[in-house]
Amino acid sequence: MIFITREEELQIDLDFQSIYFYASWMPYHKKIITMISKIEEKYKIPFYAIDVEQFSNQCKRFIVESIPAILILKKGKEIKRINGLFLTSAFNDVFADICTY
Repeated sequence: MIFITREEELQIDLDFQSIYFYASWMPYHKKIITMISKIEEKYKIPFYAIDVEQFSNQCKRFIVESIPAILILKKGKEIKRINGLFLTSAFNDVFADICTY
C-alpha cells in the first residue's frame, strides 16, 4: 500500500488500481489495512491510501462523502466504489469479480 504524502504521488492511469480513503482515528482502520494487504498480494492491484484530513481536495475530486471509502479504477475511470464498513468475504468477492475483466 502506498500512503500518499504528496498529491504528486497519486497516479490514476494504471490498468487497475484502488484508492483507500481513511482517517487515522477511524475504528477498524488497521483491520481494513490488513484486508487490503491480502487483496494487493493476491490480485497484484496497487492501493493508494489517502488520509481525508490531509487531502480534502482529493475527497472533492473523487466525491468521497463517507469513510472508509475504496474506489477501484481501471485506466483512471472509477468502475466500483465501496463505502462504509464491509465484510471480508464481500470485499474479496468484489475484487474476484473485477479481476475477471
